[in-house]
Amino acid sequence: MTYRSDVDGLRAIAILFVLFFHSGLKLFPSGFIGVDLFFVISGFLITNIIHRSIQNQSFSFLEFYSRRLWRLQPVFICLLLVVTLYALFFYLPDDLVQYVKSARKTSIFTSNSYFAHVTTGYFAAASNQLPLLHTWSLSIEWQCYLMLPIAIYLLNQFVPRQHISKIIYLLTFLFFVLALYFSAHNATKTYYQFLSRIFEFLVGSCVALTPRRFSLPNIVLNIIGALALLTLIFVATRSNISLGFPNYYALILCVATGLLIAIGEHQPKPIISHLLSVKPLVFIGLISYSLYIWHWPIFAFIHYEGIQETTFVTLIAFIFSFVFAYLSWRFIEKPSRKMNRLQFSYSVIFLLILPVAVMHLSAYIIKKNAGLPFRFNEEVVRIYKQLNRYNSSERPLCIGKNNIDINTHCLLGAKNSPSKKGFMIGDSYSNHYWGFMDTLAKDANLSILAQATSSCLTLPGIFLYDWWSFKNEIYQECYEQTSRYFDMIKTNHYDFVIIGQTWKNYLGHSIINQLHDQGSPELTKKRITVALDKALGIITDSGAKPVLIKATASTTENLHDCFFQHVKQRTNYSPGDCDFNLQTSTEFWLNNLFEEMQKKYPQLIVIDPKKVQCLNNRCKADINGVPVFRDIGHITDYASYQFAKLYLKQYKNPLINLKAS
Repeated sequence: MTYRSDVDGLRAIAILFVLFFHSGLKLFPSGFIGVDLFFVISGFLITNIIHRSIQNQSFSFLEFYSRRLWRLQPVFICLLLVVTLYALFFYLPDDLVQYVKSARKTSIFTSNSYFAHVTTGYFAAASNQLPLLHTWSLSIEWQCYLMLPIAIYLLNQFVPRQHISKIIYLLTFLFFVLALYFSAHNATKTYYQFLSRIFEFLVGSCVALTPRRFSLPNIVLNIIGALALLTLIFVATRSNISLGFPNYYALILCVATGLLIAIGEHQPKPIISHLLSVKPLVFIGLISYSLYIWHWPIFAFIHYEGIQETTFVTLIAFIFSFVFAYLSWRFIEKPSRKMNRLQFSYSVIFLLILPVAVMHLSAYIIKKNAGLPFRFNEEVVRIYKQLNRYNSSERPLCIGKNNIDINTHCLLGAKNSPSKKGFMIGDSYSNHYWGFMDTLAKDANLSILAQATSSCLTLPGIFLYDWWSFKNEIYQECYEQTSRYFDMIKTNHYDFVIIGQTWKNYLGHSIINQLHDQGSPELTKKRITVALDKALGIITDSGAKPVLIKATASTTENLHDCFFQHVKQRTNYSPGDCDFNLQTSTEFWLNNLFEEMQKKYPQLIVIDPKKVQCLNNRCKADINGVPVFRDIGHITDYASYQFAKLYLKQYKNPLINLKAS
């Protein structure tokens, strides 16, 4: 295939979009579309290479995959090596365990599925510290390489030549429709899905297989090229297109990319093709793979270390990205391409089997040794010893987002001959009271069945928009699971029913009574009041005593990261460095609501963990030198147990005395 400098220029546009997006610069708020451009270019190049080789009767699967391996794997393996070494030196034990999980999946080209599972979405704030997040696209590339050559080969074997392009057009349309389906029904996960991306590769295939039987005037080609490039820039500058992506915007930019590739084959070349062929763009295009590989870990490390992204820091990150990319291209990419003549079996061993084996063995050792806390000083070893000692293996199994069967093994408190039984429900903040309620329940000789549904306000008669995933869809699983909880309450004759929630998080627009209801904070408060009243009525009618647990104090700052910042920076920590002020304004309405409910239901027990977490409106971020928070809002199992001990020391057990606490 004849080298085309304009395609490298198009690669440069793609990687610059991605760089600007990942750097946080507002110039291209949707610069993530650069990846889609890469997919179209890959589809075009791979289809062109395979189709022409088949036509010339020179195609070999072994040669194709050998070239792909030596083109992509050497730099990719260096990425895994460098990032793993960095993680070994600087990552906290828990973070190191999570990292090696991602590295293991990345090594076998399934990181797209892994990140779809462990993140709330590609664009979630918590994702910006994951150094291998960008490898989702490389996994999709390899998944495509495993399927596209076989598909093109079979089409050439069994379909008349004049019909091949028609079938590719049809498949492109069908896979685009499938992508739209995923976009509508699984908006936050579709971004990572291979099936959602196939049509983008196939757009490139369409360009490669379309016969050039007609010629257009150069002025028309110039207009088409200018409009196509402006379309890419326009889409990249749009905001709020990420939800459900890839969608119609993806098709528009893929077609625009395909047009830019197609017109570049015409002679004389249009102006746009000449512009894309200027040396600076071509150079960036040549190093674009290495630039994509190295830029994101640099930004992820900046985020992980808590370094403020000033203009100077961003500039330094850009410089390092380009320096790493050039060195990688010059001394790894270029020399390794000459190695594709090596016997295929050796290529597979050196570039696939050995790296995968090493990565899996490393992950096993690191996980077995709890993230190797001995890499740090004695303080960290002590902290993780305490955290691991109190960690509950059962607790994570007793929370879900999907409508699953009730797990009857999720029992707290007195498990042998309890005098009473209880039922605890709520969202993930109910789940983080595991240690707290386990301690109180044991003291009261009470057995509690604990169930939780993520991001779900478990009150009857209301629907919740799925604010957690930002889908603007009804959270159907929450409604169904809540209905099941209250059916159990009506029939199981519990002594106590306990509801724990992050109450303030539901005070926005998300609560409705019926589909298509309008939402507002005022209407939400009214609906929560009615729903809570209904819940307490059902509980008391069943003969149980209702218990409401107020939320622990938290702030918008990630206090887990705040606490461990001194560990990452190898500095000393003073107790209280990350303590924070209690935000009473957000609690005022909820406090009044609970007081009103206590007047109506005198048997209602209210437990407030903030009474031991906070003193004089100043709240703890650590307890006994161990962090209170395991993420931005949830408390550790250690803190949950310690708060319970403090509560019993300072107050009477409300589950024994049956008074509001």
